[in-house]
Amino acid sequence: MGYLFNYYTQIIDITYPQTDVDSQELINYIRNAEFDNIGLAYPKICDASGKENLGGGVITGITIYLYPNWQIRFWEGNYTAKITGGNLLGGLNDNPIAYVPGVQVIIIQSASSTLVYGTGGLTSAEHDKLMTGLDVSVPDNVWDEILSGHQTIGSAGRELSTARRKATLASLKK
Repeated sequence: MGYLFNYYTQIIDITYPQTDVDSQELINYIRNAEFDNIGLAYPKICDASGKENLGGGVITGITIYLYPNWQIRFWEGNYTAKITGGNLLGGLNDNPIAYVPGVQVIIIQSASSTLVYGTGGLTSAEHDKLMTGLDVSVPDNVWDEILSGHQTIGSAGRELSTARRKATLASLKK
């Protein structure tokens, strides 16, 4: 992938027929250009944020904000180009893409872009841990215990006793 940075026109030219640009790849090239011998003599090209860890292997996507007057320019032709993997904002008159005849550019943006790593399912160890104890039977003495001693408000014994009393009264009324 090739990008040519023109500090005079403030254009980032894509140097060969490329129809897809990934936001992470783009910011990597921009940062390299900013810190090379020529780039150090000029102001920053953009700001970027994102990649915040949300926990559980989920991180937010990246947002690139091109400084005013900077734009990306695709090579000429009749095709549709895409910018994916995050958000691209800013540029000349708040347009980060320079006009090129015949090229339609789709910027796939998201207000809550996230990248999720992993298989999305449970590992064997997680499954086994989750299933442990589900087949444990309740000891008979728990079921056979007299409820009269467990009449605390909100307790299971109280609820069961109340339900049983209501059922008995309903059957007597019939």
